[in-house]
Amino acid sequence: MEMKKKTAKKKPRKKATKKTTKIVKDAPAEQYFILANGQPIKNVKELADVLEHLADDVFRHHVTDDKNDFANWVQHVFEDVDLAKEISGTKDKHHTRIVLYKHIVRKFK
Repeated sequence: MEMKKKTAKKKPRKKATKKTTKIVKDAPAEQYFILANGQPIKNVKELADVLEHLADDVFRHHVTDDKNDFANWVQHVFEDVDLAKEISGTKDKHHTRIVLYKHIVRKFK
């Protein structure tokens, strides 16, 4: 008697939507984020990567109690309101990086 093997059905993988992939694609050149030290940032992942070695004074130039330039850029250029809200509450480089990376990973799950 021959037994048939049961194969587990694979769940269809979510396709990355245009809005999802937008945060890792480069912004148009005229909308790059230019740091106070003159360094351009092209996309959200690059922002997270750059924060690892960014000088504290440059970070504090863009993130204060009254403003968060990174959150504004994410909201207006990448149209990601959820991420903008998340990082608007961050006040240090490390926390901002974690929020950015977690958001990117969630978008691609």
